[in-house]
Amino acid sequence: PPVILLLHEAIPQHFWCIPFSVDGNPVPTIRWLFNGSALAEGQYIHTRIVEYEPNSTVLHGCLQLNRPTHVNNGNYTLLVRNPLGSAARTPPGGWDKPFGDSPTRAKRGLGEGTLGDPNLLSHPCCSQVSVAVALAVFACLFLSVMLILLNKCGRRSKFGI
Repeated sequence: PPVILLLHEAIPQHFWCIPFSVDGNPVPTIRWLFNGSALAEGQYIHTRIVEYEPNSTVLHGCLQLNRPTHVNNGNYTLLVRNPLGSAARTPPGGWDKPFGDSPTRAKRGLGEGTLGDPNLLSHPCCSQVSVAVALAVFACLFLSVMLILLNKCGRRSKFGI
């Protein structure tokens, strides 16, 4: 029968990932429940098998959540089943990562990185973006001034038509 060897809480990768490892022979089917109901997988939420070894019965994978919002907060339960049995397990603590569990954030309905977040500019990527935008604005202003000066003060041919 299938056994859930590993099920961790969500971790941020390129997407949010709830990692798992299951073992079973024959290979079990993998399904997820979201707050007790069947999870409809699609383009933004889907199960991905990360490592597949041909001579092993262990499957390693993760439930990937692409751009999750507050709607995706809740309890995810992993269900594995094969003809010999089934197993189910929920990661510890459920999942509420995009908006965290800060009481002030939850009360205002703001998540990390929104315009209302007071810590927005303290994040390293945001300061890099700020520097890039400032450089781009400076370059545009410099080019505009240079074009105006060349147009006003540039030499014109006496024989120009």
